[in-house]
Amino acid sequence: MTIRRGVLAAALAAGVLMLGSAPARAIPPPPPGGDTLVVFSYYSGDQVVGQRWFGCGQPAGEWGTLSGTLKVFFTPC
Repeated sequence: MTIRRGVLAAALAAGVLMLGSAPARAIPPPPPGGDTLVVFSYYSGDQVVGQRWFGCGQPAGEWGTLSGTLKVFFTPC
């Protein structure tokens, strides 16, 4: 019984360590060298269903549905 518990504890510890080492999914920083237009594009499958943007000294704006798979784009002004 104690050997079984020891094996179970070792397997659980290994699983926790494996999950803890997963890469982070963070938004990358904008490229250096000036003002950029930051565009958040929302997708449903392969189709863009909405966008939100700001930067380049212009007012921020948005259109469409702001939910779904998110991709971030940095465009130089």
